[in-house]
Amino acid sequence: MDVFDKFFQRYSYKFDKGYPNMDNHKDVLIIENILKELIVMEFEDKGDIPNDIEKIRVNINNSEAYVVDAIQKPRPTQETYWVYINDVPSTSRPARLEVTKDLMTKGLFPKGEIKKFKSGGYYIETEDGTKLVVKGAGSKFTTSTTVKEGFVVAFYNALKNDWNKSKDPFNGENMASLLSDLKSTSGIYDGLGSKAEKEVKSFLELYDGESASKSAQVSLNDPLSAALRIFAQYSDGEMLRGEKFDSIKSAQAAKSNLKADKVNPGDIFLKVGDFNIPTSDEVDVTGLEELNKSFVNKWGDKPGLVAISLKQEKAQGGKAKSFLAKYKPTNVEGDLPTEYNLSDDEMKYTDNQYDKALDAYKSKIKQQVGDSKFIDLDIGTNPSKTEQKKFTLAAYKALDYLFSYLEGLGATSPANGLVKMAAFAMSITDVNPTFFKVIGKGSGEIADEPERIPAGATAQLTPGTKIKIVDKPTNGSIIIYLEVDILEGDEVYSQYVLELVARSNGGDQNTIEIQKAKKK
Repeated sequence: MDVFDKFFQRYSYKFDKGYPNMDNHKDVLIIENILKELIVMEFEDKGDIPNDIEKIRVNINNSEAYVVDAIQKPRPTQETYWVYINDVPSTSRPARLEVTKDLMTKGLFPKGEIKKFKSGGYYIETEDGTKLVVKGAGSKFTTSTTVKEGFVVAFYNALKNDWNKSKDPFNGENMASLLSDLKSTSGIYDGLGSKAEKEVKSFLELYDGESASKSAQVSLNDPLSAALRIFAQYSDGEMLRGEKFDSIKSAQAAKSNLKADKVNPGDIFLKVGDFNIPTSDEVDVTGLEELNKSFVNKWGDKPGLVAISLKQEKAQGGKAKSFLAKYKPTNVEGDLPTEYNLSDDEMKYTDNQYDKALDAYKSKIKQQVGDSKFIDLDIGTNPSKTEQKKFTLAAYKALDYLFSYLEGLGATSPANGLVKMAAFAMSITDVNPTFFKVIGKGSGEIADEPERIPAGATAQLTPGTKIKIVDKPTNGSIIIYLEVDILEGDEVYSQYVLELVARSNGGDQNTIEIQKAKKK
């Protein structure tokens, strides 16, 4: 018997026909997830692991609740240990936080306090000062954006039909029954669109009754949390994420010359009250301002469309790079390249060539900033490592592009350009309709009241503050610190402390994104 025969014999029970039909989307997804389980990320222990930490591993593995794949001590001089847990997503902080809480509740971690790193993420500080950080070794329950948003639609529709009347989060005891009831509830995919419906249906097949891990729970509880908040305010709405949703967003994008997710950050629309959705013909002739009037201006208002931006708990950021693509000059002056990505030649530079290019860009940035009273410029020495030089060059090219073509980007000064770019990363474009950020909780508790971003919002540098631009030669990036006021008309609506980072993505492309955002 060859390896394929063994494979299909072992997993035949998972397929309706006893074997996979490659024309069946469900069967293909099952194969993909089997392979995910077989081709696991391999982790190895690293550093000196003392006996008391080894005992933690033994206790966890003997509990049958979790499996520790590896323990690593990243820095010899610090008593910090990364504990890699199997079946936990490597990229989901909500999931890792819930696992951390559960390990403490079960007494599998020593007594201590859950704290948060400045850079994000959580750890337990034990009574003796040791830090334990839960890391994910990978999970089949890592959901795509489409599935996450699709679950919100499905849960909302199910709640309308009296599913989960007690509004309980998913847990190990109720998961099987709640999912069984969900699948038998009519109309749960209404408004979702055929592609997303297919993906959600297929993903639901992963929950086989034996999959009640914290990772599985969080993958369901996060969207359930958001759906509960929407349902609490609008119990009789109509979800839109299909063809009509796409046509409205496409029309807004075409009329604004911006990407659809920037001119309207809504991931789903909710039709509420006695309201006629604009037809395709109406959308084609309606001006952007008129089209935006279709959206409600306050949470709870009706009739109209509610634009809802779905966020995960503790999620940060937003991309700003496409702001630079708004303007591409045809006439170029000066000796330095005007493209903000690295060229093929720059990707192959020697250390000396990188140093020469970096010095040229640093000099130019100093000239562009000049004696601005709104910007503090902290330029360090060039990095010592070749890759870091490359990353830093990518960051400087993006900054130079912004400063070189301020007028085309709608800015009047370097400081104004940075504020506009930061606002753009937050999806504040001055042409957006009012939208609401609903942030799901990995625990499944109802999400907090959503944050409102008003229509046509603008941003300004908070009076009395300065922008700080810091060259970080040790990690090949430029960090931009600033405080901004979000304005509704002339009134300050909210204030944020932001940290933007410009860096290479590892190839010839670079990125500018919000690394941290804190509402004041």
